[in-house]
Amino acid sequence: MADIMLGEETEVKSSQIPLANDTIRGRVEDMSKDILAQVVADLISSPAKFSLQLDETTDVSNLSQLAVLVRYVKDDVINEDFLFCKPLTTTTKVAEVNKPVDNFFKDNNLSWDMVSAVCSDRVPVTQGRKSGFGAVVKADAPHIIVSHCILHRHALATKTLPPKLAEVLKIVDCVNYLQSSALRHRIFSELCKEMGSELKGGKH
Repeated sequence: MADIMLGEETEVKSSQIPLANDTIRGRVEDMSKDILAQVVADLISSPAKFSLQLDETTDVSNLSQLAVLVRYVKDDVINEDFLFCKPLTTTTKVAEVNKPVDNFFKDNNLSWDMVSAVCSDRVPVTQGRKSGFGAVVKADAPHIIVSHCILHRHALATKTLPPKLAEVLKIVDCVNYLQSSALRHRIFSELCKEMGSELKGGKH
């Protein structure tokens, strides 16, 4: 493939690149560290405070994970990047959630004074008014705005809709059903074509 696309000389050079598991893993880790260093440098040099979004969830192996995204200003443009993901190996109490964030800040010369807002879902460990993560953060940095994810608000709002409106939302289940399977997606695409529908590939 390299010979066809790039020529014989490139093929010879690419064949000399070691592809052992340890080599690939090392390169992935090096790229990851480089990307993180760039993001941290952008956070430190940002002309405005940055904001964080936290999500504590459990993966398929039943391991709790804390994922953190960051939004910041660079060159007068708002950027959003994945900051880090850390496993919560013991409990998911506020101390365990706060610890990886504090450690990340210390390791990368960041501080809560550089943060303007924190957004998360409405689980008690992150949003508890007295002992949640938001309350702990505001105790050390009162200027920080703690908010609740708008998507979670929407999800909560739909649970109290009148029956007639709730019935309309069943279309979401239909769309998810089609999009969750490549086979169903292809069959629905063919159905749309046969019916002369303007909807393309079940994307709408």
